[in-house]
Amino acid sequence: MGDYVCQCCGVSFTPTCHKTRQKYCSRECRIKKNNAMRYYGGQVDICLECGEPLEQSGEKGRWKRYCSESCRRAYQRRKAIERRQNRPKPVKICPYCGKEFVSAQQGDVQRFCQDSCRIAWWKEYHKAHPVAVEETSICLHCNQPFQSKKWNGGQYCSRDCYVQAMGNSKEQVICQYCGAEFTAYIRQRRKYCSSECAHKALQPAPIRKKGSHRICYQSIDQWKEELTEACKGAQIVRAGKKVRLVCGDTSMYIGLDGLLSIIQYDLGQNPYDGCTYAFCDRSGSMIKYIVWDGASFCQSKRRAQSGTYPWPKAEGESFIEISMREFEYLLTKSIVPTKPRKYNNTAKSTEIP
Repeated sequence: MGDYVCQCCGVSFTPTCHKTRQKYCSRECRIKKNNAMRYYGGQVDICLECGEPLEQSGEKGRWKRYCSESCRRAYQRRKAIERRQNRPKPVKICPYCGKEFVSAQQGDVQRFCQDSCRIAWWKEYHKAHPVAVEETSICLHCNQPFQSKKWNGGQYCSRDCYVQAMGNSKEQVICQYCGAEFTAYIRQRRKYCSSECAHKALQPAPIRKKGSHRICYQSIDQWKEELTEACKGAQIVRAGKKVRLVCGDTSMYIGLDGLLSIIQYDLGQNPYDGCTYAFCDRSGSMIKYIVWDGASFCQSKRRAQSGTYPWPKAEGESFIEISMREFEYLLTKSIVPTKPRKYNNTAKSTEIP
């Protein structure tokens, strides 16, 4: 062990050169201590804010000066305030008495050395620049004439008349969020009793969690009870209010997304409006129709065993709207085409052999 102790890390060492002047065991300790003396008052391995001891990682790079992020922010904030307070303030000249003074406030807000100079200067200014007298107005509360420049109330001669008029113009309002009744001025047109209610009313509706509408059960009887309770408050959208037949033929190989694009872009309609949209193939023997029931799309297909369905052609019309009763009749019936007869039976029967 050496006879010298490092002034940075406190480890004993044997000096290699300058035995009478060497204070540090290595070059890193010397740089570390000098930087601490220059910027941090000579504190090494101690938190600059709370004074707790620090443990350095020993890795290459900047050495640790704070025990936590909060201490670092507090130290930087405190140093910034000290620098701002120690910043030299400019010397100003009072515009009334001409004396030099240093502003006691932050910034260039103070113009006069004291309040008496400020009051005297403004009095002389108003005497030198008198305000033109405007036309008199009539107070809405006391019906007395007054000058609008005398008091900045607009339609009232004084603050008292304004307060009394506002006190007589109150009404009882019901909060649109919580339903509580409160008193408010008529001119304010308030809708909510407090800022909390207004903030909650402007918030978007909570997002429905996936699968929250599903019925969870462990037995058949429990499933029946859950289904009965769920149906009581359910809003069932009855399909079939209107049926729209898409004119012309449509390929039956198109899926649900393709049919929705035809309704939305070709027909210019909203597929979520609850109407039934029916499509027919080129042969006329197959019908496909979809409807939105409020939760999902229901898709069905009908095929005629013989004959074809009567279907409108695409002649200037994109779709035809019919009633649900007419559509049900159309699904139960198919038209069998009749072939023209080559011979007339009536003519044969009347022909003389």
